[in-house]
Amino acid sequence: MATTRGGMYKTNYDGAVFIDSGEAGIGVIVRDARGEVIAALVEKIHYPGSGEVLEALAARRVAKFVVELGLSSSVLEGNAEVVCRVLRVADWGHSSIGKIVKDKVSIVGSLRTFSFSHTR
Repeated sequence: MATTRGGMYKTNYDGAVFIDSGEAGIGVIVRDARGEVIAALVEKIHYPGSGEVLEALAARRVAKFVVELGLSSSVLEGNAEVVCRVLRVADWGHSSIGKIVKDKVSIVGSLRTFSFSHTR
């Protein structure tokens, strides 16, 4: 692992839909304080039926990935504004993504510092 292990990392994530195959993908990239890539992840999953749910699943996977890497601090950045807003307030009562948000909140609880951010 990088020498900045105790430092803050920026982790970007996104979901993509492959309409022809009915599948989706999750992509994650983790950068250190200097902006250098320290880890990346790509996974193919079954399309969950909506972009909102896909983005929530990507957010949950990124949280798990950060923990798997042994990082203690990260800004988790996605581009789905609704999902980022729900994640920031830990609103697991939200109808379509509530359980996923609850899972993510329990995963990031092991991080020393984390925040959710929306990219434009």
